[in-house]
Amino acid sequence: MTNNPPTPQQSESNWARRPLAEATRKLFPPLQDATLGQAAAALAENRAELAQQLLSRFLREHPDEPSALNLMADIARRAGRPEEAAQILSRCIERSDCSGYRFNYAVVLRRLDKFEQALAQLDQLLTEDPQNPLFRDQKAKLLHDLGKHVDALACREKLVKQFPVSPEMWLSYGDSLGLAGYPDRCVAAYRRTLELAPRLTAVYPRLANLKGYRFTASDIEWLERQLASSSLSPDGRANLHSVLGNAYGDQKIYAKSFDNYAKANALRRADSDPERLTAYREMCETLFTENFFLERQGSGCSSDAPIFIVGMPRSGSTLLEQILSAHSAIEGLGEIPDLLATVDRLFHGADGENPLVAYVQAVHSLSAADSRSMGEMYLQLTNRRRRLGRPFFTDKTLSNFVNAGLIHLILPHAKIVDVRRHPLDCGWSCFRTHFPGGQAFSHDLSDIGRHYTDYAHLMAHFERALPGRIYRVIYEDLVANPEAEVRRLLDHLGLPFEEQCLRFHENQRTVRTLSVEQVRMPLYKSGVGQWHPYEPWLDPLKAALGPVLDHYPNASG
Repeated sequence: MTNNPPTPQQSESNWARRPLAEATRKLFPPLQDATLGQAAAALAENRAELAQQLLSRFLREHPDEPSALNLMADIARRAGRPEEAAQILSRCIERSDCSGYRFNYAVVLRRLDKFEQALAQLDQLLTEDPQNPLFRDQKAKLLHDLGKHVDALACREKLVKQFPVSPEMWLSYGDSLGLAGYPDRCVAAYRRTLELAPRLTAVYPRLANLKGYRFTASDIEWLERQLASSSLSPDGRANLHSVLGNAYGDQKIYAKSFDNYAKANALRRADSDPERLTAYREMCETLFTENFFLERQGSGCSSDAPIFIVGMPRSGSTLLEQILSAHSAIEGLGEIPDLLATVDRLFHGADGENPLVAYVQAVHSLSAADSRSMGEMYLQLTNRRRRLGRPFFTDKTLSNFVNAGLIHLILPHAKIVDVRRHPLDCGWSCFRTHFPGGQAFSHDLSDIGRHYTDYAHLMAHFERALPGRIYRVIYEDLVANPEAEVRRLLDHLGLPFEEQCLRFHENQRTVRTLSVEQVRMPLYKSGVGQWHPYEPWLDPLKAALGPVLDHYPNASG
């Protein structure tokens, strides 16, 4: 979202190479008012508080000024309030026919997963300007969101034909080819991207994530040379180290592989406070006893539609959801923020030194009416995502393991499935993976071990406090004997076995996680034991795991 005034006409070659940026420049009229210019400049400098002060004063005198409303919507979007941004932008397009405001509205609607409404806005824009690359690019993203990969790919093919020297168009084309299930053409598109922009380091992690792709010796030599450049950003340098970790691992040069993964994590390391999760777990163990839940029997919403898949990242959860969503009675919704949004709406966010502790205290105080209201609110939020008319759906937000107690209170008939992978395989996979959305604990082996340990202890506690309530799937058992494990799981869910669950790779639903390519292939066992070659460097992970490692796959706590 932007409201920057257009710059002078750019050269044709710049338009050809950077069509999205050039199209964005032309979306909005110049800002005529000095106050609005100051607010836009403040936003550009990430000074949202100053921008809001300027805009609030301006809107008191000019409450319907579209440019001011658009900027205020941008503030709401940046603050993580997309619904508020959508409401403001709806007012905006009622008062102006500026295509930029309508485009911003479509982008926010997409963020809210209101895909059909967003598509309607884009189609209106494309009726007026059918060749606009920005509108067509956004429509391709929406079509992927809707699972219409073939239609999205057709859009991308037209864009690369129109802009054949644009690296961004070729990169997005490669992404679409991967989602549509064309790995060889995907590699070719990424290679073309690198021919056009050799220093575009975001390409390399994409290549590394392609199952079966192997970097050549000449690739490695070139990547090493790029690391010598002083102009690389920290993120670009981290990307190259991650890819070299992967490449050296493929060549079984494990010392260099680990060294590069470690360097990538050192560059990306964010503030991580493992003590916060530990404090939360200990409070749950104190407050959420078996008697606590027995005293609250009968509260909450009666729906049995949700199936919560919880656990650690890189645990096999995407595979499990793909298997379940192949069943005729289950729709897979993926990782959705709806339970977090429900909590935020009720508690308006928990502040303080440790918001997790404040949150668990609030959950402990929930009334029966509150519990029912929260369950109903969650279902209202998820209903806007459900399109297949199936009676059950999965919510694969893995961090919901911290919400197991809340889930039972507000949706006592929902299912909770804990998918668990060997702690060394899971921990090593977290360490070597760059999570685009961020996982603060994943950049340090000790932090990963602490996080896994607290997760295992917390789930063990809820299994004691809520006997039979949480069903555990062991990843190694699932890949070793898929039919028996799937039958057991479906029996727990009260559903009949369906053969297509074992053909999950034929399921063309949208998958937005890093495992998208893996779940498009039949089941394989190569994910088991990947930590073994790196064992000499995993002592910090082992030490932090402690008894949890010794007891696996049994419960710990």
